[in-house]
Amino acid sequence: DPAMISYLNNNQNRRQAPNENLARELMELFTLGEGNGYSENDIKEGARCLTGYTFQDDEFVFQSRDHDPEFKNILGARGRFDGHDFIELIFRRPEVSQYICLKLYRYFVRDVADVPDRETQTLIKKMASDLRTNNYAIKPVLRKLFRSQHFYDESNFASQIKSPIQLTVQAARSLLRTVPAGVVPDLASACEMMGQGLFYPPTVQGWTGGRNWINTSTMFVRQNTLIYMLTGRRPDMYSWETSGLGKYDATHMIEHLRDTNGRIDSNEAVRYLLRFTLGSHPQPQRIATLTDFISSRSNQLTNDMIIGLLALIAAMPEYQLC
Repeated sequence: DPAMISYLNNNQNRRQAPNENLARELMELFTLGEGNGYSENDIKEGARCLTGYTFQDDEFVFQSRDHDPEFKNILGARGRFDGHDFIELIFRRPEVSQYICLKLYRYFVRDVADVPDRETQTLIKKMASDLRTNNYAIKPVLRKLFRSQHFYDESNFASQIKSPIQLTVQAARSLLRTVPAGVVPDLASACEMMGQGLFYPPTVQGWTGGRNWINTSTMFVRQNTLIYMLTGRRPDMYSWETSGLGKYDATHMIEHLRDTNGRIDSNEAVRYLLRFTLGSHPQPQRIATLTDFISSRSNQLTNDMIIGLLALIAAMPEYQLC
């Protein structure tokens, strides 16, 4: 891809002066994992394979005059390898499938350590075997994962920290919050302050994610962003001022709980809002906090009251998880 070639300087990779950036990141970040089954010499020889792989405008171009056609020694093999051969040599290694499946598991199931527990390692190895069997087609592996009992195990609920984009988009969709086009830049700016500038990852690796999303600064912005989406008001240095987002009608969240007499039980409303927004069974102390909030304010489930409840829920640590 021309963008990747440019980002990693492979357009400067020529037989007279090999550039190792693309070869290094290909092995370290995208296929094998840092220091996993390759050497510095493999990187240097891989860079020679990729000489002449460049672009013009937005199209990939192979410049044969800049390519090194001589013998190379890579991952225990010797030959006149080019970039395609380099990829084939990498993908002969079983470490590739396990590394990719660990990334898939972290993204879709649960954020785990570089060396997961034994049960998770076993599952990832099975996924890796399926990936190799399917010639590295991702879809069959994910289909099997999403249909597995493990994927729906309660221990995997609310086990990942939402990214800033996830936080804002999920809130808008789940709360049925209309976001005018003129407000999108405000939310994009908020995401940037939370550590995720859309289309501007900090490195070629992308965003690290996980616990790196959370610190004292980003938590403050996260809460303010949710308040902004709920109330249509955003903070400045001195006060909260109304923005173009407008007022939010939250009554639809609990309207289905109304009984035949037209009443909504406040305890039932609290339990439903907690289950809906947190995606798990609410803890008793959370229920007590919200019911106390209602009782201290006339027990009326007005629109402002529901927004207040949602604002309190958005301040809970559990709301940061999915």
